[in-house]
Amino acid sequence: MRVNGAWHLKVGPWSPNQIRAIADAVNKVNDTAPQPNSGASSGPTVFLARITGSTPVSGKTATVGGSASPQAVAWTYSWEEVSVNTSDAYETTKGYRRTSTLAGTKSKAFNGCEGPQMIGTTAVLGPGITTTNIPNTFTFKPIATNTVVLMYALSRDNGEPLFFFSVPNAVDGTCTSSLTGGGGGGEIDGGGVGGG
Repeated sequence: MRVNGAWHLKVGPWSPNQIRAIADAVNKVNDTAPQPNSGASSGPTVFLARITGSTPVSGKTATVGGSASPQAVAWTYSWEEVSVNTSDAYETTKGYRRTSTLAGTKSKAFNGCEGPQMIGTTAVLGPGITTTNIPNTFTFKPIATNTVVLMYALSRDNGEPLFFFSVPNAVDGTCTSSLTGGGGGGEIDGGGVGGG
């Protein structure tokens, strides 16, 4: 917006020349400032959400862990907004909360850590796992239900809502003797690794 500095009367303590100088300075700043894109959002809204389910993305599969058939390696996620109450517990019963199934926010979320397999081939899975290095009997897992994430509410190019979070996926399975150096046993991810 340009300011008209063509003023011939004194305004308060400012003379007409001072008013023109102020107007010229404001116009110079406005002329060099980046202009906002009318279709762009003002930035993401960030809130806490818990994952309530996952659906495999069609065509995004890989053979991992010696499996005979390809397994899903990318998902879309259903979610619901949560908060932390005064008792330090997650609160999911408030009426204001957003969910992936409400008409106004109807959109499943994408996991940014699954970006490599969504953008390119499934030979390397986010955040940097080579599928051929995943041991036999192990699988690449979706983000578990009830995981609480920082959810970003964004807009797609066409203005539709887009929900996004970024959490590394687990690789889970039961150790075999080739991994433990013994007779097997023990689990990775929440268990000891053993063998004898």
